[in-house]
Amino acid sequence: MKDFKNILKWLNDEMTGEELASFQETDDYKLYKNIVEEAKNIDLTSINEAVALQDFKARIANRTKKKSKVISFNRNLAFKIAASIALLVGISYFFFDFNTETLKTDFAENKSFMLPDESVVTLNAVSEITYKKTSFNKNRQLKLDGEAYFSVKKGSVFNVETEQGNIEVLGTKFNVKSRENSFNVFCYEGSVAVSHNNTKVILTKGEGVQLTKNNTLIKLHNPEVSGPLWLNNESYFTSAPYAEVLAEFERQFKVKIISKTINTDVLFTGGFRNNDLDSAINSITLPLNINYRIKDNEIILSK
Repeated sequence: MKDFKNILKWLNDEMTGEELASFQETDDYKLYKNIVEEAKNIDLTSINEAVALQDFKARIANRTKKKSKVISFNRNLAFKIAASIALLVGISYFFFDFNTETLKTDFAENKSFMLPDESVVTLNAVSEITYKKTSFNKNRQLKLDGEAYFSVKKGSVFNVETEQGNIEVLGTKFNVKSRENSFNVFCYEGSVAVSHNNTKVILTKGEGVQLTKNNTLIKLHNPEVSGPLWLNNESYFTSAPYAEVLAEFERQFKVKIISKTINTDVLFTGGFRNNDLDSAINSITLPLNINYRIKDNEIILSK
């Protein structure tokens, strides 16, 4: 390993384009690029370091005995092999433990977190973000699964990646909801660029977008709102499939809803309080003339 400093910069994704191009021409890059790729496939939970080391020594000793007559001992090569194995395990820990930060919430929970750049993200129930913490200040990019409200500190471009689309901002306040069957973004301050497939939409304060069943983005307008209602323990829906309403209800109250006899494709406009189950179940059943009964941790709906 000739240049440990550059190797670490490469692993942390901290190199400039020029530095990376230069590093890719070195022997170190060619040697450790393959190691990194192999490290991603390692199941660390199954590794016993003591057994692995003992096995490695035995293999080397056995190979030396068999080939001692035709192969001379190369200390530099032996060092590279040992260093490669050590780095292989080390990189695996680095990538899957040290470098990646995961923040998440459980059922019936929302929580705020401060990111390394001092931006603040609040996660709704059953939501998760992941990012590289060692390089986040330089490359402000994270992945979201669920729903989150962001208050982004001004600076370099801030990217939120979801399965349905990507959001790009500089400094603003916005909400992103990316669930199984829904995707919407709303801007409360500044401006937001939302990309989905080959479509890019710019949002300013009071504007939002929602993904339709036809897989297209439609614009929303509500200049009077100052933040998502779920921050105040309320869930609200506008022409949303009833199945989406029931899924959010389950997340907020940690219950199971049985709806086999109900048409869950019907559109629903309305909402419920996230901290009052009795009031909430009435709010989503009475408007549609749906009956319900509660058994243990299940709510059975019927007509």
